[in-house]
Amino acid sequence: MTSPTGRRAVLRALGATGAATLLGAVAACASGPGSEAETAPPSGAASPGASAPAPQGTLPTYAYETRDLDVTSQGQTLPGRLYVPAADAAVPLVVCSHGLCSAPDDVAPVAQALARLGLAAYCPSFRGGGPGSVGDMTRMSVMTEVADLEAVLTAARTATGGWEVVDPGRIVLLGQSQGGEVSAVTAARHPEQVAGLVLWYPAFSITDTLHSLYTSLDAVPQDYSFLGCALGRVYAQDMWDYDVYTEIAGYTAPVLIVHGSDDLVVPYRYSERARTTYPDAELVRIDGAGHGFDEGPQEQQALAATVSYLQRVGVMKA
Repeated sequence: MTSPTGRRAVLRALGATGAATLLGAVAACASGPGSEAETAPPSGAASPGASAPAPQGTLPTYAYETRDLDVTSQGQTLPGRLYVPAADAAVPLVVCSHGLCSAPDDVAPVAQALARLGLAAYCPSFRGGGPGSVGDMTRMSVMTEVADLEAVLTAARTATGGWEVVDPGRIVLLGQSQGGEVSAVTAARHPEQVAGLVLWYPAFSITDTLHSLYTSLDAVPQDYSFLGCALGRVYAQDMWDYDVYTEIAGYTAPVLIVHGSDDLVVPYRYSERARTTYPDAELVRIDGAGHGFDEGPQEQQALAATVSYLQRVGVMKA
């Protein structure tokens, strides 16, 4: 459940001379053919919509700086990177969480794009979350990552110790794959602290996938390979009887879900179910995309949908 986000192309596009070009493409692709939005109104009934709405107005661009900023979780110091736009006042924060066996650098292009638009963006690392992370991956689970993300949320809301740039009343969680499930669970447990939730191909299939691999929890070995990652029994133990949909239903603020139609790792139907589970959710389908978005139109559509959502919920100005 890693993300193949095209870092090199996005980084080039977000250079000092290329930011306007990418942001213009984002606005255009949001309403182009390949992206379709479906919205569940507050009643919970599913009602297909038209193309994903494009960001409104002219998108200003900002210079930004990078700050390394650690967070302490369960007694361990976890490194992270904060992208801070040039601004005279506190700005909204988007916490960008990576997927399984991935790393903060894999979601950094999204954070950088948001910083160019005037938002602070933070890419945390998780204990045992991927290559180069602190801790043993065999002791990692979705729930240990939830605890780590809760620690990020707590630190960011202090607006001290390096977080002074953050407006604690406007914090959004954005997660890719497993980072999407981690973000969804964290938001459901702290709805008063999370102003918005953006899920890119969220891995709501983890429990079903584990059940397809093992006949019972007792059959899960202490150490095993799961989707190419070396994990421990705690990963399966925490998810075996867990119903993510029951928990996420408690988050009532608007949610954006972006998912590829051809995802074979986490099939699209899992996000369709999430759309009807949330009281207020929009599901944008990226036609032809698998588990992760290729650089170019797919990624631009996802970014455009994200920007439009942030404007709609008042985190960004339209």
